[in-house]
Amino acid sequence: MDATAEVIALVGIGILLTALYLQSESFVDPLIRAIALQSLLLGVLLGWLAWTQRSVDLAILAALAVGVRAAFIPLFVLRRQIRAFRWRVRELHAAHRVTGHALAAVALAIVSWFVFQETLASVFPQPGAALPFILLMQGLLMLATRSNTIVQVIGYLEEENAVVYAGALFSQGFPLFVEVVVFLDVLGVVLVGVILSIQRDVTGSPEEAVLEELTG
Repeated sequence: MDATAEVIALVGIGILLTALYLQSESFVDPLIRAIALQSLLLGVLLGWLAWTQRSVDLAILAALAVGVRAAFIPLFVLRRQIRAFRWRVRELHAAHRVTGHALAAVALAIVSWFVFQETLASVFPQPGAALPFILLMQGLLMLATRSNTIVQVIGYLEEENAVVYAGALFSQGFPLFVEVVVFLDVLGVVLVGVILSIQRDVTGSPEEAVLEELTG
């Protein structure tokens, strides 16, 4: 295994672990840090590929991943929502569902890997090619099962990471790839701002009005 394949495998495992962690955590502040770490790992992978392939496009994508999805949205937009309301936001009744979410995430990762191997592995034989597909499924699971507004925004960011991850591995030389990612980042910033503003106007907070009482 060459150095590039090793880096792709190691960083891919780190990204997958952050995806599983996102499914097993109910407090929003740690989730924000986890999605920032996931985006940072993706930026590291893109930077490595840019250096090995001498690709300016991949270098731009690495900068966007770190600047927008690892720093600006998680740390300056979502964390600001946490500080503004002065509590560690927790999804309503999440304590009763965390174990189920974690088990579902592991099961979905295994099923996604087998589905990819049976359907797409021959088309995309690159090292670590199944990981973006697994990450995409993890993001969909979060969007489908979580009710907290900020957590759903995090699920959207994970979907973006999966798309960029797949594009970096499969779309070498695709002329509009950078433009598509820039559009997704701009759309993400706009959606985050609109969603949080609407939710705040309706409920007075970025999640349900009644917070779960902490126990134990």
